Amino acid sequence: MGETITLQRLLEMQRKVWNFKISSDHETTELVAREQIKSFGQISRIGALIALPLTIYAMVLLFTHAEVEFIATACFYVAIAAFMSIRNFMRQAALDPDTADYKETIRNIRTESIISSIGFSCVLAIPVAFGQIPYSLDIAILAMGGLVVGGFVFGSVPRAQTYNLSITTICYAGAFVAAKGSGGISTAILLIFFALCIDYIYRMFFFNFVQRHLHAAKQKDAAETVRLLLHDYAEQSSDWLWEVDGEHLIVNPSARFATAVDMEISDLRNLPLVDLFEDSMERNQLAQSLASGNAFRDIHVPIKLDGEECWWRLSGRRIKTADGESQHIRGVAADITSAKRAEARVAHLAHFDSLTDLPNRTLFNQSLQRSIARMKNDQKLAVLYLDLDHFKTINDTLGHGAGDLVLKAVANRLENNIGIEDVVARLGGDEFAISLRNVGTHKDVMQVAANIIDKISEPVMVEGQPVATGVSIGIALAPDCGNGGEELIKHADIALYHAKENGRGCASVFERSMHEAVQDRRNIEIDLRAALKRNELELYYQPLVNIDTNETIGYEALLRWHHSEKGMIMPDVFIPVAEDTGLIVQLGEWVVRSALYEVAKWPDHLSVAVNLSPAQMRSPNLIPTIVNALAATGVAPHRLELEITESVLMNDNQSNVELLHKIRSLGVRIALDDFGTGYSSLNYLRSFPFDKIKIDRCFVEEVDSREDCRAIIRAVTGLASSLGMVTTAEGVERSDQLNQLKEEGCVQVQGYLFSKAMPAANVEGRVDDQSLADSEMAEIGQQNAEPEPVEVPRKIRRRKTG
Repeated sequence: MGETITLQRLLEMQRKVWNFKISSDHETTELVAREQIKSFGQISRIGALIALPLTIYAMVLLFTHAEVEFIATACFYVAIAAFMSIRNFMRQAALDPDTADYKETIRNIRTESIISSIGFSCVLAIPVAFGQIPYSLDIAILAMGGLVVGGFVFGSVPRAQTYNLSITTICYAGAFVAAKGSGGISTAILLIFFALCIDYIYRMFFFNFVQRHLHAAKQKDAAETVRLLLHDYAEQSSDWLWEVDGEHLIVNPSARFATAVDMEISDLRNLPLVDLFEDSMERNQLAQSLASGNAFRDIHVPIKLDGEECWWRLSGRRIKTADGESQHIRGVAADITSAKRAEARVAHLAHFDSLTDLPNRTLFNQSLQRSIARMKNDQKLAVLYLDLDHFKTINDTLGHGAGDLVLKAVANRLENNIGIEDVVARLGGDEFAISLRNVGTHKDVMQVAANIIDKISEPVMVEGQPVATGVSIGIALAPDCGNGGEELIKHADIALYHAKENGRGCASVFERSMHEAVQDRRNIEIDLRAALKRNELELYYQPLVNIDTNETIGYEALLRWHHSEKGMIMPDVFIPVAEDTGLIVQLGEWVVRSALYEVAKWPDHLSVAVNLSPAQMRSPNLIPTIVNALAATGVAPHRLELEITESVLMNDNQSNVELLHKIRSLGVRIALDDFGTGYSSLNYLRSFPFDKIKIDRCFVEEVDSREDCRAIIRAVTGLASSLGMVTTAEGVERSDQLNQLKEEGCVQVQGYLFSKAMPAANVEGRVDDQSLADSEMAEIGQQNAEPEPVEVPRKIRRRKTG
């Protein structure tokens, strides 16, 4: 029973395949036809390439065996086949399957199948029939190859495929019989059977091809119907149906449609659909889509409702009826006003600063580039890069809310002090930029910058209290400083850095030398990162002398850099770069380790003083570095003295004081360096019991000639003595200075009068301890933990360089 059912199904499938016709609606028929054209266009090119070697082989046989007349005849048929192939290739290249007359195209394909099959078949069939080419297995294989290629090329158009296979089979079968007589009948029968099999197989492919597209078309229609019905009947939906006639007048308006436009149904009837919308490019696009009669989707058009601009999204297509395609167009409309406003808001935020509503960096760059492109030969353009001075202090002391108010006030002042064609933008944080179009002379630009500095310097009222601020400005002129937007901004930023170096609250115009200086700093930074690995750093030591006994009691460690190419580089060159980039933390750890390793070789009464930067005080590795170095070298903690400046206590005072107490609890001594050059708040001396106060060289320089310097030193030494602190005077170079310092009560001195900073090998009493192997020494120098990210102020006061 199972075999009977299987046989019945097989016979039924064969009938469907051989008798298959597209009995669907016109649209589906057109869809399948156009897919046939697309498939043929892709496969025919491949078929032409496959047929080429077969044709070449056939021509070789002809030239080998056949007479001239038959060779000429074969060439004629080859020319016919080649002409049809080239013609087909050129037509397919220019053909658009979606818009071409598909019926005419299908007819052309059928015609081509007949002509090309005659051309390719007769090339061999005629010479074989007349005995010009020996009948052999090669000929049979070529005949079967012609059937396979023909079926493959024309398989997407069944009738064209049948024409091609039939003609090819008849030609070769007749040739075999003519050549071999009754002996060729069996070969001809096999060839016919083979052709029938090929035709059946490719019809099966076409059958499945059509079934897939019919199923897809049904699914599409069903989905479209469901979607329209849902929009029509869903009471809570925001979409509604609309319909227009052949003249694009509204017909059958629904109650929901009338409610959406706030009109009566009777007023909507016979009203042109496009008249509902505002005059715009979008309305013109809708009118063109309606006039074309083609389906359209998601056209956004503006409409004014209750005096407010709203947006609708429309989709539509011609109505299908049993009698064919109607002239009416039906579609769906939806209110997308909220989505449009959200998109506009997002677009605004993408190009404008959310706090000040000024253009952001992206929009400023675009505007600047357009301004540069529109510049004439005699015009100049200026880019001003602004950075608020001490803005971080406002945030830290008054809070970020107050900082935001200051930024808004600054943005408002900048907008009010530029021209109509000029653009001001907030680049981020407390940085702003201004592009001035068509500026005059260099002096005019500086005058604009001076006016801006004056306006920004006026106090801003925050919660009833005046808040003082200032601004530094870097200026780059086009075309003098560059012709690209990014280049001008970069050069203005370099000029801004120069303005801050010159004391802030001023403007600086970019010069090429500034760029060279920045590049030099960058090169120093790169080389400095590798200096530790290359062992290019070395500590020099300057003696600290007891003023009464004239004996050396210790040394201050000062860093030197032996560059492999540039030679000796002094600290005043590379220390500022290290502080700006955060490298000072890693360098500082190396200095602590190296200094303690060296002091381990000195007599026990000698100590070493090491300078700490503000960035090191913020590093969590500071205390572990000190503890590990002391443990590794066995140096007594009291022989290490750490020098800090007042700026360390000014920043995050409480946490730094707590950190200093922890360090001092280890037995390490703490000295206040450069006393008198900063704020010199006595509160620092009260909040932390320093072991030493170091009097800056600016007071020592003229202590032997100016009474005010002597008075200051006298006051400092008296204060230190009362608090149990030692005083050290720096920069002693003359004996008169030494005598005056001794008279005023100084305890220790250092300076060129006694010795310049010298290599460790010159320290008196130094013993090269061989108990530490070279590998251990290298380990002490290289055990620098990777520094944690440390916030480094843009401008930090330079440390003493010795």
